[in-house]
Amino acid sequence: MIAFVFIQVRLPTKITYSVKYIWGVPVKKTFRIYNIMYQQRMRRFTDAPVLPISISAVHVVEDYMVPKKQYPHQQGQGLYLFRRFLAASVPVAIVAIPVTSHAATPAPSARSAVPAHIARHQANGGQRSTSRPEELRVTSTARQRNFLQAMTVNTLSRDEIRNLNINSPKDIAAFVPGVASANATSGSTPTFSIRGIGLEDYSGANMSGTGIYFDGHLAPFPVFYSGQLLDLQEVNVEKGPQGFDYGRSTTGGAINMVSVQPSAKKEGYIDWGYSSYNTNTGKLAWNVPISSKVYNRVAFSYTKGDGWQHDVHTNQRYGAQDTLALRNLTKILVSPDDTVTLNLHYSRDVGTPVSPQNTNADATVWGSKPGTYGIAPNSPANAVNVGAFAPRRRENGGGVSVNYSHKFDNATFESVTSIDFMRRNINDNYDGEAKSVGDFVWDDTYISESHDMRFSSSVGNLYRYTVGLYQSYDKISANYVNDEQDLFDSPLGTINSHFKQQNISAGIYVNNIINITKSLEFIASGRFSYDIRDFKGGTIDTGGFVTGTPGSYLSYLDESQAYHRFTGKVGLRYRITPNILVYGTISNGYKAGTYFSAPVTASQGLDYIKPEGVLAYEVGAKAQLFHHRLELSGSLFDYEYRNRQTLVVANMPGNTISLTLASLPRARSRGGELQAVWHSPIPHLDLQAGFAYLDAQTLSSMSNLNGLSLLSPVSSHTQLPYAPRFSWDGVARYTVNVSPRYHVALQVSYSWKARFWSSLSDPNARLGQMSSLGARMTFAPRNDKWQASVYVENAADKHTDVMSFTTNDNSRVQYIQTPRWVGCDLRYNF
Repeated sequence: MIAFVFIQVRLPTKITYSVKYIWGVPVKKTFRIYNIMYQQRMRRFTDAPVLPISISAVHVVEDYMVPKKQYPHQQGQGLYLFRRFLAASVPVAIVAIPVTSHAATPAPSARSAVPAHIARHQANGGQRSTSRPEELRVTSTARQRNFLQAMTVNTLSRDEIRNLNINSPKDIAAFVPGVASANATSGSTPTFSIRGIGLEDYSGANMSGTGIYFDGHLAPFPVFYSGQLLDLQEVNVEKGPQGFDYGRSTTGGAINMVSVQPSAKKEGYIDWGYSSYNTNTGKLAWNVPISSKVYNRVAFSYTKGDGWQHDVHTNQRYGAQDTLALRNLTKILVSPDDTVTLNLHYSRDVGTPVSPQNTNADATVWGSKPGTYGIAPNSPANAVNVGAFAPRRRENGGGVSVNYSHKFDNATFESVTSIDFMRRNINDNYDGEAKSVGDFVWDDTYISESHDMRFSSSVGNLYRYTVGLYQSYDKISANYVNDEQDLFDSPLGTINSHFKQQNISAGIYVNNIINITKSLEFIASGRFSYDIRDFKGGTIDTGGFVTGTPGSYLSYLDESQAYHRFTGKVGLRYRITPNILVYGTISNGYKAGTYFSAPVTASQGLDYIKPEGVLAYEVGAKAQLFHHRLELSGSLFDYEYRNRQTLVVANMPGNTISLTLASLPRARSRGGELQAVWHSPIPHLDLQAGFAYLDAQTLSSMSNLNGLSLLSPVSSHTQLPYAPRFSWDGVARYTVNVSPRYHVALQVSYSWKARFWSSLSDPNARLGQMSSLGARMTFAPRNDKWQASVYVENAADKHTDVMSFTTNDNSRVQYIQTPRWVGCDLRYNF
């Protein structure tokens, strides 16, 4: 016998239960359908037949029936009434008692016929059909899945990624409201911020408050996502504290990059492009079904081009590209219920880094003619002055991940295991001068291992849940050299940071969704996180100029910090209609503590930075109108920070300055976002637009860091870094048929962000307004067998400073926006 025990709660205090056998023809045939489903489940554990008898506290009406649209052989809308009653009951026990007799279960009559997928199950002797038609009915696009979530999720599709020339993770920020990104060094440290929360550290050994995921596995450090993007199916940007249904706990959100998965269809494409500064790009994707149960997809991308910057004295070019990315996905259908996907990936970058500009060091520091060591204020946007220093990049790494999933009748188990390695050696003209004032050599090795497993299930239409376990281990071995020989006027003026850092993270999470009524859901989630940070090393006075003893430590730490935190989320989601919903959530997020790892001459600049926390409030609405042709979403949010990890500039011994990390006691970020996608407002026209308003400011003042005075005191109500007050973007694409066989697609895109800061306490860290106008024209046959495109990016040739800061000699350094870029590409689909 199978027994189902339900407890029914009738507010305010009365709790009742009842046990009854099911009699009556209309009710009996309804429950027999569900009892057969439970029979299937129990036969996985025993060969004995199961007597379909139910125990229930649900009070049903006599005329209750199954809806026609779900089971064509029935009539009426009674199932909706059943769901409303069922929503007030919570199952507390499920008991299966085998029946000793092996008599076959009587076949159902025509009046009580079961759904076809259950009949197939019985005909197969309890083994489920491999066709899984019931799964096809719930298949939806990424936007449809994200529409149902009680949070803001922005999606870029496969076509949008290609048509907008999104080739690196940093490019995503231009077309997602409320997201800002920049390269904190000469290209190898992309930083992201979502609604003012992210990463400002430029050293590469810190983790972001925004989680970056590739096919489900976390890329913990910027070096793991500084390369190319290739063959992506979609990019999903989830905003607000995360970590309640997968991955690591984050305070700002998560960016999920999903590759095109292997399939049973033999297909692919080859793409070649040529663009400004003699840049050639080749891309390939090839999907091959090896057998009926093994599919393979390989993707390849290679870019090589000349640099767009030139040295005003040597005419040497900088910013040259030479990047390679390779990925192989193998999907194995072990059984109808078990799937294994093996992901092998590799990336390499041996290009020449871009160099920043320094326009005031000659006049304010050296008293020389403009352009002697820096560049003149009226120099062209691509002019730099590097001198004898030789910038270079040597980055390569890769890894393997294994995704496993098992599907039960009403549940799914998923596991994601990955390990990645990265090695980099970069010479960075970080001071923007021909002198050695703040040149860096970044030499480090990364190892990152993680495992995330979760179990998701549901109880009818009442209750859905996910419970999971996350674990990761990261290790960095590094030697960062800061060449300041000309600043100290001594060949001994070099310091370097030599350290090893290990991070261990673990977390247990649960996400519950309870249907209070047919239209109202209650969300209750929780997470326990535990983190250990080990740091051993410090800054060495290599030449002995500062201490008089070569090789002595200027700062040193050998310690371990452990911390744990409970975080949670509660919320409501209400569907006004099937295509309009509203939601409200309250959540808190947590980011582990960290260390600043770049060279500093004072031990106070190396101290442990406390964990970061945020309390987030959000309300929003989503709508899909005109048969899903118009998609609207909007949200209002208010974040309260505690101990925000932020980059500051501090005065160091020896009359020098240095960037370092600090913990800002209190800050606040609030604002709103809107996004609209409109397919075919008129035939063949697609429109997309996004807008964000962000008021992110400090609530605490700060004038020193552990006794070190800041270059510029931070007062309360100062704008937070990477938090532009306004930003918006728009894309319009129109397709016109030029003949019965061919069509032309015309696209215009634009993005704009208001001025913002790259760090606190630095008067030179204010950036300009960032904008970019793009256009693309594609000519193709009606079946899109091949495509020929021409495009332009930054058509107005804007030269905004996209990153700026104060270097060691108190002069201003700036990185300039990539100039106008014109190109063409050809694609053949096979």
